[in-house]
Amino acid sequence: MFNGPKQPAEKQLKKPAAARDGAVTILTSGCHFSGKLFCRGASRIGGKIEGQIISEGLLIIEEEAVIMAEVKADEAIIQGKVTGKLQATGRIELCASSRFEGDITTPVLIVREGAQFNGRSTMVNAQAEPARAPKVLPGGKGNKNEKDGPEIGAKADVASYKLPEVNV
Repeated sequence: MFNGPKQPAEKQLKKPAAARDGAVTILTSGCHFSGKLFCRGASRIGGKIEGQIISEGLLIIEEEAVIMAEVKADEAIIQGKVTGKLQATGRIELCASSRFEGDITTPVLIVREGAQFNGRSTMVNAQAEPARAPKVLPGGKGNKNEKDGPEIGAKADVASYKLPEVNV
């Protein structure tokens, strides 16, 4: 009577894409979580996390946070303490208050003055194409097409230049 026409159950459960993707996850400093945490949209973590964090969106680890986990995120801003692996498809920023121990893999790493970083960093370019080997034709001859580079085994074209003699 007050609800109007009933919708099928599948339409009632689906939310607009904007509502799902614009979600915000917040775990305050009083929270403790152990296991696998999956977040979509912007996320702020201020508590203690052990395990694995997967964030589709911006992940902010607050100053009070203590994280012992494998973390995968689109982007991450670290203000607290993180121990483990951190991988991002975008940038990672270690703020002045951050303490990081472990491995970082990202295309962009920003380490602010005062940040403590003990570990290894690997800079990857998400859009880079893998290097290609030169084309080789049957019989071991290289491709002579200019855009593919020089022929394999070919000698470089070097002009000889004689320096003038100088008497000292």
